[in-house]
Amino acid sequence: MTRTGGQRALGVICARGGSKGLPDKNILDLGGRPLIAWTVDAARQSARLDRAIVSTDSARIADAARAHGADVPFLRPPELANDTAKITDALVHAVENVGEAYDIIVLLQATSPFRTAADIDDTVAALVDSGAECAVTFTEQAKSPDLFVTVDDDRRVRPLNPGGLLKRRQDLGHLYAPNGLCYAVRTDYLLRTRRVYGDDTVAVIIPPERAIDIDTAFDIEMARGLLAVRA
Repeated sequence: MTRTGGQRALGVICARGGSKGLPDKNILDLGGRPLIAWTVDAARQSARLDRAIVSTDSARIADAARAHGADVPFLRPPELANDTAKITDALVHAVENVGEAYDIIVLLQATSPFRTAADIDDTVAALVDSGAECAVTFTEQAKSPDLFVTVDDDRRVRPLNPGGLLKRRQDLGHLYAPNGLCYAVRTDYLLRTRRVYGDDTVAVIIPPERAIDIDTAFDIEMARGLLAVRA
């Protein structure tokens, strides 16, 4: 029985083993668990996913994920996990090798540990309810690009938007950026375009405290600090 109005949804947790900026980041300790375990738990608690699997090229990541209850049905080929590989190619590989048909594919990157099951469910619901091709999570940005500048060789400020620095904060408007936390896409659109967002995308807004993306040593220490504050 499907969980999403007759449309079957597959969650794919992507976690490659070759991170160079932060080695072994997907299995670094966070709160006494490997980083990937946080995403595994959220996916398992989701009410909208019919199944969730891990796509990785690393036996170490696969073992860590399985130890925390993950479904790892295969290892991703090395050519889909190098520095030039696209994550959408890993998603297509998962679709073609999972052995079951799904109407919706949900990309969950293991580097977003504070995502909740409700965030996943809200993203899938937004896709289904809107009729859009994609649903993507975004976070409101604290600074507007109107305030951005370049600095020349003489340290002179060159605003990207003339007059932007003179605007009042309340006149800058609300701007959002994708946070990598969750992407839901219709399977036929993914297979046709190899994209997880396009012209027909609906947004799901996530607060910044849940949108931390672990990519550097600073990021993991910030996440650990946030956990310590919550404790």
